[in-house]
Amino acid sequence: MLPFPPPPGAVLRALELLKNARRGDRGGVAQAGAVADLERPWEPATCTGELGAAVWSWCDDVVAWINHEYAWRPAQMVPACWPHHAHIARELPVLAVLRWEAENAAGPQLMEEWNRYAFPMFCDRMAQRLGESTCRTGRHQDWPAESRYTAFLDASR
Repeated sequence: MLPFPPPPGAVLRALELLKNARRGDRGGVAQAGAVADLERPWEPATCTGELGAAVWSWCDDVVAWINHEYAWRPAQMVPACWPHHAHIARELPVLAVLRWEAENAAGPQLMEEWNRYAFPMFCDRMAQRLGESTCRTGRHQDWPAESRYTAFLDASR
C-alpha cells in the first residue's frame, strides 16, 4: 500500500487560508482580500499561477495513486489523458481535497464517506462519461461531441 500523496505547499497554504475563512478568522481573511476572491484548489478555474500548477501536479500524483491502489482492471484506471477530459479534470481536485481532509480527520467518518460515496461515484461517472472510448485502453480519443457542440454554438449565434 502506498501513502496518499500530500498536496504541494501552495495547495496546503490555500486550504489553510480557506479553513481560516470558514472559521471566521478575520486576520487570515484580511490577508487574502474578499472571501469570494480566494483561490479554491478543488475548483481549478479559480486557481492561477503557482497554485494552478501545483493543483495539476498534485492531481497527476493522485491519479497515479488511485490507479495503483484501486484499479484492478485496466478499464477501471483513470486514463493518462485525464487532463484532456474536462469532466475528469474538474472532479479530480475535489476528490483529492476530500481524500486529504479524510486522511487528516480526527475520526474515521470522512474516510468512510470518501470510500463509500465520493470515490465510487467518481469512478461511475468517469466510466459512464468515457463510455467505450479508446481512452480506457490507453489510446486517447478526441472529444466525440465536438462537432455537435460547434454546430450548437453556430446555431445559437
